[in-house]
Amino acid sequence: MTATPKYGTLIFKGLQTGKTYSVDIYVSDVANALVNFDGGAGAGASSPTYWIPPEDVALIDYAQVTGTADTTKIRLISNGKPTSQVLRYSMFLTTLNNRPPLNIGFKKGTQISAIQLA
Repeated sequence: MTATPKYGTLIFKGLQTGKTYSVDIYVSDVANALVNFDGGAGAGASSPTYWIPPEDVALIDYAQVTGTADTTKIRLISNGKPTSQVLRYSMFLTTLNNRPPLNIGFKKGTQISAIQLA
């Protein structure tokens, strides 16, 4: 199939401040490729492949634009180690107003990344 890159957003909540961190992502739709995170100029193919929170955070929402052809989910990675957290696109589409609630914690300074899976 032909990859069809799409965008998404990960929303984190600061556990100390309650501040919301809305981090845009770029999903290249290539299996086993890392997701690109907004490094300050928007998310795109050349953006960083990680985000580092300035405080302890919880991932509370994920919104993914529909239409990928080659991948169906992402696996979260913490400091280079895959976690057990797999987020399937179909459950977290931007068009859904009832996405499942998330509460996935990360410590301040953790390098958060994600890999795309078929």
